Formats: sequence, C-alpha cells, structure tokens
Amino acid sequence: MPLTMHSAPMWRRFAFASVASIALLPVVSTLAIAQTATFAHSKHHNVEINFADPTTACAASTLRLTMQITPQSQEIDTLEQQLHLANALGSKLSTDSSCNNVQSVDLAVMQNGTQTHSLHATRSDNWKFVEAAPATNAAQEVPTQESTTTPSAAPIPQPEAPPPAIPDGYMGLLALLVQKNPALLGNEAVQTCWARHFFEQDYINARGNDFRQHEVANKAKLDLERVSHQSASGQLRADLTLNLGQYDFNTSSFPVVLDGSVLSLSSNCDLSAAQLPNQVSFKLGEDNFSFPLPMPSAQAEQFLKQRTRYGYINRDMPVTLFFSVAEPELAKLNTPDFHIVPAELTSVKIYNDNARKELLGTIGSETLAGMRKAQADAQAAHLAKEAAQKRAENLRMMSERVQSANRSEKLAMWVGQDHNGYGLPSLDTMRSVRTSASLRNQPVPAILLVQTDSSGRKQVETKWPGKLTLTVPQDQPALSSGTWYIVQGQVSVPSKGDFPDALMAVQTLHACTQDQCKDAEDPQALATALQAQTTH
Repeated sequence: MPLTMHSAPMWRRFAFASVASIALLPVVSTLAIAQTATFAHSKHHNVEINFADPTTACAASTLRLTMQITPQSQEIDTLEQQLHLANALGSKLSTDSSCNNVQSVDLAVMQNGTQTHSLHATRSDNWKFVEAAPATNAAQEVPTQESTTTPSAAPIPQPEAPPPAIPDGYMGLLALLVQKNPALLGNEAVQTCWARHFFEQDYINARGNDFRQHEVANKAKLDLERVSHQSASGQLRADLTLNLGQYDFNTSSFPVVLDGSVLSLSSNCDLSAAQLPNQVSFKLGEDNFSFPLPMPSAQAEQFLKQRTRYGYINRDMPVTLFFSVAEPELAKLNTPDFHIVPAELTSVKIYNDNARKELLGTIGSETLAGMRKAQADAQAAHLAKEAAQKRAENLRMMSERVQSANRSEKLAMWVGQDHNGYGLPSLDTMRSVRTSASLRNQPVPAILLVQTDSSGRKQVETKWPGKLTLTVPQDQPALSSGTWYIVQGQVSVPSKGDFPDALMAVQTLHACTQDQCKDAEDPQALATALQAQTTH
C-alpha cells in the first residue's frame, strides 16, 4: 500500500563561501582497506568520495570512485556543483605518491543509492572532470560503501532487461483473451479499449472524424494482434507498489508485504458489448504474502538512510508480480459478470526505482511454492483446530442434554459429534436425503439407521431402509450382515437408471446389539460414551 507522508516545511540557513572544500585522506594500507572505503570527505557538502573497490585502491591505472550523496548532503544537487567538487580531487591525485600509477578516474555520482551521473578525468588533462555517458553495467560495478565487506551478499541494484512486450494488468489479460478468441479482434469495443490505453493521443485527435477513427481502430487492432501472439499462454503480470516492512535481524532481510490474497485487475473500458468482464480478481493464495528481500544489516542501515528524507523513510517498493492462470479458467471469462479466478504466483521482482530499471531481488518459483505450502499447512491447522473446538462444544452440549433428548436425537448422538447444525443432531429419513441429493445433484450429509443385508466394506446392501448401498473406510470396522447400525456420511443418488440405489460413503458408524438399535437409547450408556469422547 502506498505510504503517504506529510511533513512540515524545514528551513535551513547556510553561510558558506562558494568554494568547493574537500578533506583529502591518505591511501591506507592493505590491512586497513577492510575497515574503510573512504578516499576523501567534504565537510562543506557532507559528501563522501569512496573507493568502488577498496581492495585495489590506487593500484590500478584506472581509479574507480563513488560520490555518495545522501539526504543529509548540502549544495550538491546540480551537475555543476558535483563537477566542482570532483575537480577538488586533482591536488590529491597529483601529489599522493600512492596514486602515481593512476592515469584516469571514473567517478559515479550516487544520489540516494541511484547513479545519476558518470564523471571522468585523466592525468593528461590535469584531472579536469567532465561528464561521461554512464556505463550500462554501472550498477554492477559501483557498490556502496557497506557492500565492500560482504560483496557477494550486498543488494546492489542490478540493471534490469527491457520490460516485456506484454502489458501489465488488465490489458495483458485482454491480450490473452484475444489469444484464446481471435474473433474479439474485430469487436469495436475491444479495439476502442486498446486504442484508449496505447494510442490515447491519436484516439483523442480522431474524435468527430469517422475516417480517422477507423484508422486508429485498425492501428489498435493490428497492435493487439501482435501483442496477443507474443503473450505466453496463461501468463500475466501486475505492477504494484508494496510496503517495505521492518528489518528482520533473524533472517537478515526486509519483508515486502502484499496485504491480501486477491488481486483485482480492472479497466475503465465498457467491454460488455464484447461479453467480457470489466474487472477480474485473481486469488493468489490463502493469506497475505511476505516476500523476503535479503540484505546484510550494515547494508540495510545504509539502504534505509538513502530512502530517508526529513526524518521519514520511504517504504514504497515497486514490485512486479508474475502469475499464471489455467486455460479452463480463462475460458470462463466470456461474460460481463464479476469473476474470482484461481491463479498461481510464478515470480516476483522487487525494484529500487519507479521506472523498474534497478532490480533489488527476485523471488523464484521454488521459494513461492514453499510459501504456498506454508500457507496451506497453516490453513489446515487452523481448520483442524476449529473442528476440534466445535467437536468439543458438541460433546459438552450433548452430555448435558442426554436425559431430555428424544429417541432420534439419542441415536444420532452416537455418531454426530461433528455435526455443524444448531441444537442436537437427529436421524435423517431416506426420503428427505434422496430428495436433497437429487435436487442438488451432489452428495449430502446424513445420519441414518440401517440394517445390513451383506458383509464387508464395499457395496454393502441394506435390508433397512433398502435401496441404499454402503461403503466403509479402512479406519472403521467392516460391516456384518443382518446387524443394525447408526451410520454417518455422505449420500449421493446416481442420475441414471429407474430409481437406482442411493450410495452412502460412511465416515463414522456405531454397531448396535439389539433390533432397531434399542440398546442405543440407553441414556446412561450414551452419556458414558460421550464422556469418553470428551476426555479422549
């Protein structure tokens, strides 16, 4: 969620001469390099000039330095001021004997962790710095000061490859829908929507001119066709801004938090004429996601400093989610109705800038699969805990009401400890169960009094109530022919045939010793059984 920050105006007054002042430090020995990366420091500007690679310092012919500009730096925002400060390095480079081998200097200007300029100077030009075109791999070559102690773990922003041709959000979904149904290319509403998003100025200029509108619509149609062909089947992406959580010292990482598990993609177009929804929501999991951004603690401290202005930390993190949708689910998106579609996160990229050029970290499919498994395990544990609490409450209520229960309720209580209704469970009739299962066209829960007509676990027929076949799981006793039972489970009715036998998948059973389970009516025996279940 974007973090809105408000701060009162802060005023400073400085009385400094317009002179670049820089404190020059001697080049330290090899043993000291691991302790400092500072080449020079400007007290006037509050800026440090650091070695990009302290292990080489001035040993190489090309010296690589970084100018670290932070929110606390002063009068150093413009390129002219930065060049003026850089030129002050000339005296040190000319007089320091340890830098005699240096013939050129590459100086990367880093403002709050982002390289803004690249400066260059040579000995032959008397160390006069000029602006140079930044190298494409500058972010890789210029680590910050803290990264020198653990270079392999430092979260140096990496230049990202050009963004994919596939649009993010709803327009990427529209391209997939066209991929599945090319006839949509000829739909005027689809063409208009694409034109409004990607050829907005042309669309506006064409208003009132039928011929121009036709050209823009055809241009949008051709572009949408091209994009739909480039789209990977079932693959979508969404650009979001998420919140950077508090640093976790146990895991040495920042959590980047996705609040909620449903991602909604919407369009401001009216696509009802194309029989397409204007909004689709994708269920990504069972709970919030917390994406880890690994970072050593020293680097994390500097990272937060670079994102701090006027005492406030900017915790907005640009993130791109990549997720996949099954083909059958996409096929359902052919009506204007609102949809919630199951989806699976496949990759997450976390960036350091809104342009999404500097990649901080990637969460791959294996890590995401582990996060989904942890969510599923937590959800299963939660449901199991709720079920256990409900069962305990049922047992307590039944134990208190055994004496006042009628016959149907007493018999049902032998197997109905998990029932979710209000009050006590009771026996169902075969007529009501068959009717309910037939109308719903799916299995329904039931508690029945039965007498078996055969033995075993599978396809056991019944004398009572008849037209009912029982199947018993391995964790329950096998059925014996001619015995009366109270059974609880799911009953289904086949759709084919002339009044076919109902089928019951038994989940729990109680074997009786008397006809029609007269023995199960004994309140004392029932109370004892319930008490045993309560203390189990």
